[in-house]
Amino acid sequence: MGTWPPEQARVLLDALQSAGLSPKARRTREGISVTVEDAEADEAHRTLVANMDAIAQAARGQQAPRKERNRPSGPQKGGPSGERRMATERLGSLSRPLLILVIGAILALLIAPLRLPIMIFTIAALVYVLGKQVQDGDGNDPGRGR
Repeated sequence: MGTWPPEQARVLLDALQSAGLSPKARRTREGISVTVEDAEADEAHRTLVANMDAIAQAARGQQAPRKERNRPSGPQKGGPSGERRMATERLGSLSRPLLILVIGAILALLIAPLRLPIMIFTIAALVYVLGKQVQDGDGNDPGRGR
């Protein structure tokens, strides 16, 4: 029948015994292993299916105390806002401005007569992109889908 958590195994064993079957149970590291004789397997399966609601209710009953624990769900590091951005997130928010800067520098080197307008356009694009990031909040890249 499989390996079950203790609360669910107790409900399953009660249901199998009330159906006139003789289940066997033994404790393992993973939980309680419930088995039946091969001759009783079909009837045990029907009993299991008929009592799935009660078994599921036992599972919900065992999870309720876990939710009441007063333990944080993840690492709580950071400054005043309570969160700390990872290095990859910080680099990700700089990727678009760095890309604009590199492309502008390459174009300015390749097209010598238009060097000054290209650099002015590059600086304007940098100011615009950085302003949008600040406007969107915390420097997140606007195209990333927050």
